[in-house]
Amino acid sequence: MIVIDNFIKDLDFLKRIEESEDFWKEGYKWYDGWWEKETSNLREELIERVWGDQSPHPAINTSGFEHWVGDYDNTSTKTVLNREWALKLHFDKDEELWVDEKRFVTPLIGTIFYPCREIDEMEGGMLYHWEKFPPQRANADTTIFWPEEEPEIIKPKFNRLIIFDAGCLHGVSKIVSGRRRAVAINLWDKKPTEFAKNNY
Repeated sequence: MIVIDNFIKDLDFLKRIEESEDFWKEGYKWYDGWWEKETSNLREELIERVWGDQSPHPAINTSGFEHWVGDYDNTSTKTVLNREWALKLHFDKDEELWVDEKRFVTPLIGTIFYPCREIDEMEGGMLYHWEKFPPQRANADTTIFWPEEEPEIIKPKFNRLIIFDAGCLHGVSKIVSGRRRAVAINLWDKKPTEFAKNNY
């Protein structure tokens, strides 16, 4: 896992993200990459800033980027393993392939970025991540058990970038107060089924 604070130096860019209705629209989207198509919106521009020439991570040979946003507060609660979560424990995966074939295909790597200042006023909403808990460790019916090893627990923070293995078990703890807005970016070696079949 890589955690970098004060990642974006252009604070005006972050202000535009925070105030953009289009950036915060729900739904999963796909971007083939700036080498295939020039950036056309703030999300794509952010992806290039994170994964382009100035990326803090070594280059990854990817077919593109799946991206979406999360917007949670203290009303966003799910109970898993007798604990309350804003975002329940899960593995990022090709969801349609899992439904159709019960086969796990996970991204090459994942990214979380917190572009909004309000997150520093939030209580709770911690990222829990188990780097040695891939989907193959789940029960046969894919139910999750609480791992023996301790998770990495990362506090959300304004302008903090997290690069991690999103194919391993992770979730977000209950938010006590405030608002947690974040953008997630997954890199894939092959376009996930949903985007491939819709020629996205």
